[in-house]
Amino acid sequence: MDSAVLTVVPDDGSASNTFDELIFKRDLNEVHLLLDFISGRPGSHISDIGDIKFPDRSSANGAVLTTHQVIERICELRYPPPTAQSMQDKEDNAALLLYVKDRLNTIAFPACGLTVAYTYVFLEETGDSKRQSALPVHSQTRAQIAKTAYPGLVVSAKRFRRFHKSVAWAGAAITLLAALLLWLVAYGVQLTSRFEDDQRSAADVTAQIYAQVDKENAAIPAAQQSHDSVPVRCHAGQVDKQSNQIRLLCNQWSYFQARYDKSISDVATFADHSPSRWLMTPFPASPGLKEKVEGEYVARQENIQSITLVLSAYASYVLPVMFGVVGTIASFLRDVSNRITGSILAPHDETVAIMRLILGAIAGLAVGLFFTPASVSAQVSSGAGVLTLSASAIAFLAGYGADGFFRMIDMMITRVFSLDRADKSPPAR
Repeated sequence: MDSAVLTVVPDDGSASNTFDELIFKRDLNEVHLLLDFISGRPGSHISDIGDIKFPDRSSANGAVLTTHQVIERICELRYPPPTAQSMQDKEDNAALLLYVKDRLNTIAFPACGLTVAYTYVFLEETGDSKRQSALPVHSQTRAQIAKTAYPGLVVSAKRFRRFHKSVAWAGAAITLLAALLLWLVAYGVQLTSRFEDDQRSAADVTAQIYAQVDKENAAIPAAQQSHDSVPVRCHAGQVDKQSNQIRLLCNQWSYFQARYDKSISDVATFADHSPSRWLMTPFPASPGLKEKVEGEYVARQENIQSITLVLSAYASYVLPVMFGVVGTIASFLRDVSNRITGSILAPHDETVAIMRLILGAIAGLAVGLFFTPASVSAQVSSGAGVLTLSASAIAFLAGYGADGFFRMIDMMITRVFSLDRADKSPPAR
């Protein structure tokens, strides 16, 4: 504590200069920062200093300084102090500074002189050298006063400011990349979902046509029965030869079959063209998703399951990790913003921020571990892109509230691996 330095002061010139610099330079600047901070808060006033019961040495009846006199005395203090000032006056001013500093820190809680100074240095602009040179010689900014009060915080505050800006830009880039991946994966999930639906619809109509054909064949002799396949019966040149019921079913079959072929082609196009083709790059898959038949490229439906597995890998692991990091960065930026608003930013927040970013990425990855690729693939292929969104949303929440997520893990470990429960029955003898 600074007051401990004041207990023994040798009576020489260098010690006196150290004493003056410690009290009248550092503490005076800190008190001025606190006065400026408190006067700008809507819920507090500098008049809240109240009666600090500091004796008025100019009064012979033992009176104490009023609030106005205390603030007036503080405003009159300058560094360096006048050379003709006696040691008793210096001690009196030093004691008054300590009284006022203690009271102002109480009023400013949860902020204090250190956090106010650190916040001012953190917010100082880096490219203001020309503007600083244009200011009058005796003018000072709040950041300069903060540096004078706490010179040891300058390096940490500037490093934290650079780290904050780097994280903000990295967060913007990761958010854009995550949004692009989420858009591509969600669109791919919808395509594979439509493929499954159209395949099921075409198969249902085909089964109805064959059932109707079997019903009609049963009513005629075997020599007159027709066993043509559905594509042959529903061809433009053959559909007029069919019964009314089959012609109606052929119209439905043609529609669902066209949708089915289109969905196969769309999924293959999704996998073969940029930017969605980039999704397939990290995963080993067959290079050709289309085959050349009679001079044209025809999509191959047997590749769709492989595409679905790739999408499930993104839904299970890649997107949760990315959105876990996004949630952590959002929580970090919001926390720093709140601390700046309350002027409670402190040097230890830099170390805490690094740990929170790492924990957020781990939380996002851990969310992906709760979903097996098989289960995700099954739900995706059945037509639920919601799983991708839900897994990413859970990972975002886990990254944003990493502390709560790991508290949940601690509770889970207690429940799963607890071997000393009170209700455990003793072994039989």
